[in-house]
Amino acid sequence: MPGTPQSAALGSLAAGLWLTAVLRPAGVLTGAAMDRFVDSLTALAGSASLVVVDLAATSIPQPEAFAEALRLPGGLLSGPDRCLLLVGADKALLSALDRGGAQIATLDTR
Repeated sequence: MPGTPQSAALGSLAAGLWLTAVLRPAGVLTGAAMDRFVDSLTALAGSASLVVVDLAATSIPQPEAFAEALRLPGGLLSGPDRCLLLVGADKALLSALDRGGAQIATLDTR
């Protein structure tokens, strides 16, 4: 919609502005907490070029469900000049992401 903050952000991205967002969720990412996190991540995908998610303070007891939930924001942040980067994903999550074919970059720091 012209004139909205989101349209202004998308217009800025088209004009060459590089916007990076860093998220540091804390706690257990499952159920409603996972849903809220993914909703926030999906909203950011509309205006950010790069979203970095630092998972150091999280526990992800259902890596398959989390990997599946990341498919939409991962897809929105794929392509030229866009990226979803997960930092500190454990082996179970990395395996789930590989099996799910998500377009998400990872950096293992654990």
